[in-house]
Order: sequence, then C-alpha cells, then structure tokens
Amino acid sequence: MSREAKILIAILVVVVGGLIGLFLLVNKPTPTPAGDKTKITRSTTHHEGSGSIQMVEFGDYQCPACGAAYPNVKQIMKDFDGKVTLSFRNFPLTQLHPNAQLSAQAAEAAALQNKFWEMHDKLYETQKDWSDLSDPTDTFVGYAKDLGLNTDKFKTDLTSDAVKNTIAQDLADATALNLNGTPTFFFNGTQYTGNSDYASLRDQIQSLLGAAASTTPTPSPSASASPAQ
Repeated sequence: MSREAKILIAILVVVVGGLIGLFLLVNKPTPTPAGDKTKITRSTTHHEGSGSIQMVEFGDYQCPACGAAYPNVKQIMKDFDGKVTLSFRNFPLTQLHPNAQLSAQAAEAAALQNKFWEMHDKLYETQKDWSDLSDPTDTFVGYAKDLGLNTDKFKTDLTSDAVKNTIAQDLADATALNLNGTPTFFFNGTQYTGNSDYASLRDQIQSLLGAAASTTPTPSPSASASPAQ
C-alpha cells in the first residue's frame, strides 16, 4: 500500500470517528432533571402518625390505583404504629378523573373542621359510589353530615378560594417534583419506585428501619455499666 493511500485511510478514519462522536453527542438522551425535594411537604400538609419514617403520598381520590393502595397504607399505619408518619398531598389527575378535583376539595373543606383524615378515608372507601356521578357534590355533603361536620360551612368551603389554592399548591409541587402518576410515594425524602401492594411497602419500611438501627451507636460497656458502690 502506498504512503498516500495510508494517509488517506488515516484521514478517513479520523473523519468517520469524529462524525460518530458528533452523532452520539447530539442524540444523547437528556437526563430528567431531579425534582425539587423541598416541595415534598409544606407546613400546610396533613400528617398522621408520629414515627421517624416519613411516608408521603401524592394521591388522587378517584384514581383506582390509589383506591387499591389505600387499604395497604392503612394496614401499614396500623402495623408500624409509632414508627411511620404519613403525609398526604393532593394530585388530582383531572384529565383522567373528572371528579378528582372536587373530591380533593371535599377533603380540604373537611380539614377546615379538623376532619381531613375522616373525609380522606371516606372518599377512598366509597370511591366506586361517587366516581361515575356527573356531580358528586350532594354525595360529599352527605359524607360531611355523616362525619358530624357543619354542612353549611362545608358547602361554602367546598368551592372556596382557600381550598382551591391549597390543591393548586399541591399540584404545583407535584409538577416541580416531576411526578406523572398516582399514587406516588416518598420515603424519607426519596421517591419510591416499587409497587404499592402491602408486602412491597412493608419491605421498604423494614429496610429503612433496619438501616436506621444499623447507624445507631452501640453504647460502650462502660457507659451501660452500673456505677460502683
């Protein structure tokens, strides 16, 4: 092979390699930006329980998957009483669930009479009863009456700006966190990507409890020994 041919081949290899590198750079997938973790909870977020494990759910009351996860979450809170704190954020997916917004408003209106969790539970437990209604307002007012709420105040609060603004803030935070479905859970500030069946949620919590226990300093023998008499 002549010297000129070798040079030509070398140049060709460099050019092809450069083109391949440019192609890969241009077509490199853009990584999804990390969500703003400061938006996971707010001072107005509703909490239940007092445990060290922080479990946050972004949920939609009309979402069937959320309805299926609800009894699992309830059982988790019972089985890990004192070890888990549950927080709930509204994430009504109104394009899929037309009654999701109003049901979230019902929960927040009940919260203004200190009955958020009671209405939260009622909405999930009766999800199939109101999901297909063209207007579930009267049904929600009936729930408020059953829960012992002042129904006149509930009806006023149901469509109030205060309630709508709370839900709008939750939605804005869900967007900032790059969430795209419900239910979405966070554990101790990290988004959970596992299933929402009971066993998966239980295993996640047990793993976190185990990790916390392994980082707890073991008292030295001298520290735990009884003082000399």
